Amino acid sequence: MSGLIQLLNEYGYITLFFALMLELICIPIPNEALLSYVGILSFHGQMNLILSMLSAGFGGILGATISYWIGYKLGVPFFRKYGRYIHMGPEKMERISRWYGKYGKVLLVFSFFIPGIRHIASIISGVIHLRFRSFCFFSYIGVFFWTSTFIWLGYVLGPQWDKYQGEIKKWLVLASLLIALVALCFIVIKKNRQYIKESLLLLFQEVFHRYKSFLKIKFFIFVILAAFISLVTLMIGMIQDFISNEFTTFDKVSSDIVFFLFDSRWQPLMNHFYELSSWIALGVIFVLTTVTILINNKNKWLELLFFGMTLTGGFIFSNGVRWLFHFMLSGHSISPDFPNEPAMMLLIFYGFFLMMLIRHQDNYLISLVEFCFLIFVLLAFSISGIRFMNIHPSDLFAGFVFASVWVSGLILSLELFRFLSLIKEGSRN
Repeated sequence: MSGLIQLLNEYGYITLFFALMLELICIPIPNEALLSYVGILSFHGQMNLILSMLSAGFGGILGATISYWIGYKLGVPFFRKYGRYIHMGPEKMERISRWYGKYGKVLLVFSFFIPGIRHIASIISGVIHLRFRSFCFFSYIGVFFWTSTFIWLGYVLGPQWDKYQGEIKKWLVLASLLIALVALCFIVIKKNRQYIKESLLLLFQEVFHRYKSFLKIKFFIFVILAAFISLVTLMIGMIQDFISNEFTTFDKVSSDIVFFLFDSRWQPLMNHFYELSSWIALGVIFVLTTVTILINNKNKWLELLFFGMTLTGGFIFSNGVRWLFHFMLSGHSISPDFPNEPAMMLLIFYGFFLMMLIRHQDNYLISLVEFCFLIFVLLAFSISGIRFMNIHPSDLFAGFVFASVWVSGLILSLELFRFLSLIKEGSRN
């Protein structure tokens, strides 16, 4: 970085132009720090703010364009021949191509704010043969938005930049992710607007105009909705307490109780309970859930689809939320295991299995016993984690809460889709 700063001091706008060009041809250069330093120089009058933004923007545009044509000319043959060695084979590239063709253009604008993503966004655009005009429009806006933001921040904060740059980068990444998520939701809703409108109208009419029809499924949806709202509220409260570092007393009291009640003689039994979160045990639950869905044979393809979404999305959610917390709160005195991933995966697998059992069970007493058994499993797992694995009680509790939000949200969506299909079948008959 010091050598780059020296070149910038000597050659100014030329260094800035080529630094941005080279980074977007996949050459790792710490350009966010460089851009903010340019802003500081502009604050002191050593560089012109507008010329700096133009130099950085046009350098980034040239680099992104070169990357696009590298991907366009060489990408497809390369990935067909060598992609399987880096888990990017033809089938995966085809899936990425379809996804990127639908949503990638808008997300391309914000991809430059995310380290690691901006280095490959242009190449992927070329590999999948995104229309060059579309690529130019969205990527050029994104490049200018990214470079100008950091130069402007350096200019506004001036000498105070070093004090705030870590926090600013974190919030910019978070804002980019949120904007990209909102943009993705907007695109999905826009493309399926008519279907969503018709479905909501049918659900409204059925829920409020026909009180006695589908009474059982309406009650089930209401219970799941109430649970989902309660769990989301609890999750938000836990996030606030986690950020404020207010779990110390809870962890101390809970750990003292567990250590008082369970001594080392319990370890062999408790180890078995902790093994319930192993991938072997989760694999067994996966098989049992699949068999349960197939045996009941009621909307089995819909249930299998949501089962797959619950597990796949749950894995992404558990890792994503942990990464986000520790990225945003790096440098703070926080637990490195919040929320606990084994606890999340345990509840996601076992929770969905339980819901499939309850959903197709007419005997409410058996359903209650099954629910109590899940609570016992979670309690035993928590005790073993606290007593013998030295896991903070708050991390385990957070894992259960976050996983419960995910599972209840997917179950609620499943039941709404099931309800909608029943309404449509009834209207056809």
